[in-house]
Amino acid sequence: MSTETTQLADAEAIACNLLGREFAERKEAITRELLAHVERVDELPDGFAYRFPAAEPWSAKVFDFIAAERQCCPFFTFEVVFGPNDGPLWLRLRGGADVMAFIAAELAGGDVSPAGRT
Repeated sequence: MSTETTQLADAEAIACNLLGREFAERKEAITRELLAHVERVDELPDGFAYRFPAAEPWSAKVFDFIAAERQCCPFFTFEVVFGPNDGPLWLRLRGGADVMAFIAAELAGGDVSPAGRT
């Protein structure tokens, strides 16, 4: 496979399966229902980590998000970490530089990257 073909295949792999209106509606819902409540964002070497409150309903919301996103954005690696002693809940979206660029480009309006947080 040529380098150009490999780059094209990689670019196609980092794309949401939703298009047009469906994508816009999903993006708006994610921003409003989940990302607007992020307490902190940390950049990882291959993605981003999002801190949520430890209290309910956040674990349920994070797991619902993961279930939905696995269908439309199968290129993400998801990790959920519960801090000790009722510490914060962390959602990590991983996948490398292409995934980081996708998150920055598509979800920047939700302040989901460290650059978007002050």
